[in-house]
Amino acid sequence: MMTSDFGRNRILRLLPLDEAEQLGRILEPVTLRFREPIYTNGKPVEYVYFPLTGMISVVMDMEGGQTVEAATIGREGMVGLSAFWGSPKSVWRVLSQIAGDALRAPVEIFSQSIGQEGTAFNRLLRQYTVAFVAALAQTAACNRLHSLEQRMCRWLLTTSDRVGADEFPLTQDFLGQMLGVRRPSVSLAGAALQDAGLIKYTRGRIAIVNRTGLEAASCECYGIVRRHHEEALDEAPDDVASHPMEARV
Repeated sequence: MMTSDFGRNRILRLLPLDEAEQLGRILEPVTLRFREPIYTNGKPVEYVYFPLTGMISVVMDMEGGQTVEAATIGREGMVGLSAFWGSPKSVWRVLSQIAGDALRAPVEIFSQSIGQEGTAFNRLLRQYTVAFVAALAQTAACNRLHSLEQRMCRWLLTTSDRVGADEFPLTQDFLGQMLGVRRPSVSLAGAALQDAGLIKYTRGRIAIVNRTGLEAASCECYGIVRRHHEEALDEAPDDVASHPMEARV
């Protein structure tokens, strides 16, 4: 495959050329559809994914039938950290929330060929793990302490970062599920943000029209989580070469 796609994922583009070529031999491109299941809680993890476009959600299903989002993953990260941690099964449900493209590799081959100690890739995944866990903790605090409007602002800004666009498909029903609230509450909060000139909502799509204003209306959690990811992958390991990922493997 062409490793030129590696530049579309933050972890992959930091790889040195030799590791990029090695990983390129086992990765295959896939397109993930809206709401396509990726992992089931308690079931084996078969593939790891590196999103290039779109966004993937980690969700928790409660016994009462409620679902709430715990984390999102986009072009900044990897889906399947449990495999990197050595766990053969997923501890949560994972689905494609915004359709897009990704690169994936079978867990067995991934673990054998590229995840060893001492590689630049291993160090990058460890750094990303720290940011991911910090984001989980921050989201838990945010869901407990901050208003729905603040949380919605945080979610919209984070989604924009994940997909690399200020407009994306989104239904109020699905946003309500992700935030753990009923649709009428989402409608009221969304209407307030739209009346303030921060977003524009048409059926099935939402656009950020005033990002600065949306950041001001958000709680501090958006900035904190963003800094965690920027700091985790801000500097490449010492042996990462500065080159475009354009080699054919």
